[in-house]
Amino acid sequence: MKQFILPGYFDGSSSVVLDEKDSHYLKNVLRVKVGTELKCTAPDGSVWRGIVSRFGDDGCTMELFPAAAEEVNGAACSDVSTQVVLYQSLIKGKNMDLIIRQAVEAGAASIVPVETEYSQIHLKDFKGEKPQRWQRIIKEAMQQCGTSVHTTVEDVIKIGDIPPVSCDETGLFFHQCPMEKRTIHQYLDGNFKKVKLFVGPEGGLSQKDIEILGAKGFKPVYLGANILRAETAALYATAIVKNLILEKETWCSK
Repeated sequence: MKQFILPGYFDGSSSVVLDEKDSHYLKNVLRVKVGTELKCTAPDGSVWRGIVSRFGDDGCTMELFPAAAEEVNGAACSDVSTQVVLYQSLIKGKNMDLIIRQAVEAGAASIVPVETEYSQIHLKDFKGEKPQRWQRIIKEAMQQCGTSVHTTVEDVIKIGDIPPVSCDETGLFFHQCPMEKRTIHQYLDGNFKKVKLFVGPEGGLSQKDIEILGAKGFKPVYLGANILRAETAALYATAIVKNLILEKETWCSK
């Protein structure tokens, strides 16, 4: 089910006046009419029932009501409690935008862009408009796919600044060469609050990158003989891990 993401200035009031862009989206993209009811999600993750009451020159007015308990519980149960965080090495152009959109659709809770040795762009070249565009992409993807996971995109960091994997987490990095014989199932066979995934750039991970990730507690996962593009690997990694977590009760060790 599609949803509408309420703007950041929504303060929990009984109504909100939407800006020109959101009003255009509702009226001309979703073709919403006055009186239409929508599932709405606030920036804090709370779920609301929104009813469009007016379209005007100053924007669209929406009346808001707290969602019924079954709606809130249904949204919470639609995604598992274990968070998936994607650490993605920076790549050029629209492929990074594609990775972010697909990670939202696959259920990542957070996306962290990372500079690695073979990154195609670097922190010194990074411009402020990119995070703003990524926030828009995340909002559009959340509205399109109806996810109850409120995905965030974090500030760009260097690989050495990634926090170590803690005792209630597991960390995996996806590599084109077999480095260990353990499977993803074996790595996920435990109770974790968070699963951290690291996907490298088109040029792969350097030996230095691998050593840094290993020192931080990340374990290597072999992607198979086929060499995947970075955007394909990111979607593959996020989707397969999310699905295994979702079906964990059917396969995990008793």
